[in-house]
Amino acid sequence: MKAEILAVGTELLLGDVVNTNAQYISKQLAQLGIDVYYQTVVGDNAQRLEKTILNAFERADLIITSGGLGPTEDDLTKETGAKYFGKNLVLDQKAMDMLESFFKRLNRKMTENNAKQAYVPEGALVMYNKNGTAPGVITEENGKILVNLPGPPRELIPMFEEYVKPYLAKKQENIFVSRVLRVAKIGESEAENMVKNIIATQTNPTIATYVKGYEVVFRITAKAKNEE
Repeated sequence: MKAEILAVGTELLLGDVVNTNAQYISKQLAQLGIDVYYQTVVGDNAQRLEKTILNAFERADLIITSGGLGPTEDDLTKETGAKYFGKNLVLDQKAMDMLESFFKRLNRKMTENNAKQAYVPEGALVMYNKNGTAPGVITEENGKILVNLPGPPRELIPMFEEYVKPYLAKKQENIFVSRVLRVAKIGESEAENMVKNIIATQTNPTIATYVKGYEVVFRITAKAKNEE
């Protein structure tokens, strides 16, 4: 399975927010044995977001989005995803009940625009948000999977662990496990040259070298049915 990570939010493009979600999701997908070839960031614009989703599905089977699920008019991720699959948005009563309870606990009035968060694409798997207001959704059709997650990491990470990880794990035959060796006082080119014969004939596991700080890192990755 090939995946693309799509972060939605003009604040990311302006540099006001650091995109830590992409790093977290990439690591999780690597552990599940899912290849990530592209990471994309797009602003809160309906036309550009729609075009980005279309382009991403031309090269990936799975798109995981973060952000754009909130109550305001520029929160368009869920609506754009529903449009791609030709789905109507329908009320999820449990999501609405959780939304109303959230505001009651805070003793705050729930404005009308918040209700849009409880509408989900027809037939989608709803991922209920225990740490915020916006539920996530998973829509799958014709071999394509779209996962919409909220932007705040304190909401995204628990939702990924509870819903997305087990959902995707069932679709994978293999997982990836990596180990790292760190080498000091040697350059990357020299380090790679010392194991050039191994790298040239590698199959499983594979070896990759890169520089991190003052170290050369060897990442050794194996693919198998399970971690053992």
